[in-house]
Amino acid sequence: MLRFRHYTVAVHDLDEAVAHHRSRFQMQPIGERAFNRIGNFDYQPMGYDGKVLLHLIQPKSDESPISRLMKERVNPFNPHGEGIYLLAYECDDVEAFCKQVEAEGGRVNRAPGSTNAWVHPTASNFVLMELFQGQH
Repeated sequence: MLRFRHYTVAVHDLDEAVAHHRSRFQMQPIGERAFNRIGNFDYQPMGYDGKVLLHLIQPKSDESPISRLMKERVNPFNPHGEGIYLLAYECDDVEAFCKQVEAEGGRVNRAPGSTNAWVHPTASNFVLMELFQGQH
């Protein structure tokens, strides 16, 4: 079973996005801004009362998967291609969940040394899903 953890939004300007989420939605940064070397992006967790609801992410390279997705989304109403990047979930057994997805023809990606996994968008109606091992 999946339990919602947070959503991630790809943004063009992380500082501006943080400021907008503070003023428009009264969200606060949770923890420090950081860099994710696997995805090559800076990110800032945001939320309420110390609980993360959202990760704002800004790609650091034009060659990153996030940057490529953003380029595909560019249109007159969205000149930087910003938007939802992924939905994150916890589950009791990540490996068992991945095996079920793969048994049903879905594609799953895993990073060496990580307990997380990513369900490829083609397996989930074009939503990238990140899976975290649940906290027992």
